[in-house]
Amino acid sequence: MDLDRVRAFAAAAEWMNFTAAAEELGLAQPSLSARIRALETDLGVELFSRRRRQVELTAAGRTFLPHARALLDLAAEARRDVLRAARPASPRRLLVTTLASSVDEVKAGTLLGLRGELPDWQVTLTGVPFRDHVSRVRDGTAEAAYLWSPYAPEATRDLRVEPVGVFRRVLAVPAGHRLVRRAEVTVDDLVGEPQVPLPDDVDAVFVAAWRLVPDAPVAVAEPAVDVAGLLRAVADGVGCCPVPSLLARTAHTPGVGFVPLRGAPPATLALAWRADAHPQVERALSEAARRPRRTRAG
Repeated sequence: MDLDRVRAFAAAAEWMNFTAAAEELGLAQPSLSARIRALETDLGVELFSRRRRQVELTAAGRTFLPHARALLDLAAEARRDVLRAARPASPRRLLVTTLASSVDEVKAGTLLGLRGELPDWQVTLTGVPFRDHVSRVRDGTAEAAYLWSPYAPEATRDLRVEPVGVFRRVLAVPAGHRLVRRAEVTVDDLVGEPQVPLPDDVDAVFVAAWRLVPDAPVAVAEPAVDVAGLLRAVADGVGCCPVPSLLARTAHTPGVGFVPLRGAPPATLALAWRADAHPQVERALSEAARRPRRTRAG
């Protein structure tokens, strides 16, 4: 059955006016009438009564109308399904967030492992601000995150947090700072040194662990929203900041020097994901977290 003829009939039945139906379909009225007559010939019945210049559906026309609509709906559905099948399937996404957008050897190894475990997933690493590096996982915006523990218990509730590496800390200082030429510094050397401010809504337990010194003086300046902003503030002479050695090796910023910190507790890098993660993602992330963990001196 010719769908163009069926479509012409359905439009005319809706409008009960051949001229309006022809305009809707972009046809000349004689073409519309010819299609309807051809359909009537195919079916062997009259679908419209054309007496006294009025258009009315016959009993056969009223019976055929719901079938015509169903045929057109099925044809549209078939077209959608065929086009959808012809397009390559969009890969599922696995977004991993990190405070430092630069890729180090730990993250690179994890990404390679995840892509090997999940060949049909699009695995991406992206940097996020300090205030978002836990919340993006909790709200489902990201599937996983690299976190520098510790955090307040409520921040990581409902998350699996697995340590993947332990790293020494170094002190980021301006290139002209009095401590930059030291072979190493101690935590005691931080006492009285202004540190770069972070936003007020960053996890307080995380901030205290980064500062190392209780009640550390904080410089009067615009808070650094992310790691790049933190290091720019150091370069501008706003203050200093203890950071993990892994970050120092990859987040290079002109005007910033890194001095080893002796006696400071190590920084623990962890991989975190939601406890209700997709089963494939759960297995792949668990495998990534179980890979040999290394303690880094540099």
